[in-house]
Amino acid sequence: MTIMQFLSFSADLIAVALMIWQVVRLGELKEQDDKGSLKHYFRRLCTVALMIAVLNLLKVYADVQLGTLTMKDFGKLSESEQSLWYVAEIVTWIADIFLTTVFLYMWITFLSWYLFKDRDFIKRKSWLGFTPLIFSALVTAVSIPMALTSNRGFVFFVIALCVFFVIRIVYFLLSLWLLQEYKKQNGYLRFFNPWTFFIPVFAGWILQDLFSWEFAALGSAIGVVLLYSSIMEEKKYIDPKTGFYSIGFVDYLKELTGKNEYDPCSAMTFTLYSPRKMKDFAGVLKEQLPDNCESILKSDSTIVVLTGVRERTALQMVIMDVRDVFDVEAACSLKKKTETAIEFMERVL
Repeated sequence: MTIMQFLSFSADLIAVALMIWQVVRLGELKEQDDKGSLKHYFRRLCTVALMIAVLNLLKVYADVQLGTLTMKDFGKLSESEQSLWYVAEIVTWIADIFLTTVFLYMWITFLSWYLFKDRDFIKRKSWLGFTPLIFSALVTAVSIPMALTSNRGFVFFVIALCVFFVIRIVYFLLSLWLLQEYKKQNGYLRFFNPWTFFIPVFAGWILQDLFSWEFAALGSAIGVVLLYSSIMEEKKYIDPKTGFYSIGFVDYLKELTGKNEYDPCSAMTFTLYSPRKMKDFAGVLKEQLPDNCESILKSDSTIVVLTGVRERTALQMVIMDVRDVFDVEAACSLKKKTETAIEFMERVL
């Protein structure tokens, strides 16, 4: 076993271990509200990353058995040399590249759901989402037998590699477009760092495709683990009984404000007559609040909701809807023209 083979084999073993650990972490996530869907999407990503790692392990082992096979050897071995290990290496080599495309497609579907809560985005945008995946499957189906039987197997493999490269670039650009659209509509991403996914995944892909270092599985596994960790970072700010943010969340919002990524314009304050009714009130308030509101538990009986609404009338309408369902004291405040975002938050909180 060469140094490259040893490092590649080790990287794939680490990838397998990471995905098993990630599946265990998913098992600890309670399936309620959107958490069930989050678990579903991450399980799919883990499954594909694990398949890539297993295929890479098989490929490296077959490569060791054959004494290192290069792409230029495709289709040039005699029938006696075309052992089971030869077939295994060719099949895993191309199937592995196809699965990295599937992995990126699943990343796109996850982004569509996580950012826009839109499960049908890919179906409506099939020419951007699903069609490249079908085309890559057809390329895989043609490339494997051609690489095994044709004297020009190397040529077919290079063509397939180029096609997959273009398709993955398309998915990369599509994901950037989705992130940009979300930023235009919502201003900032909270507890979601896509670069923790992008960087390791594409670093592993480049190392494998251009330099033959089998790091695609490891890069994919690291990307999944880091992305999940960034999303779960929100849990430390959540009050387990109500699902509202704790008062410590204000420090996080101040950090976003310092980066010009958050700028509240108003706030609604709800005060209960009895703290024992807080859990019941939480369910009512969540149903009435529009998107992009930050509900913060100021005390055991008071909730402050920061919003981007600039008109008092709109806030009063929400308050009326809440009070129609639940007996609670309520008031609203607008940020003064002379106030900064941090000064406003300190005043209402």
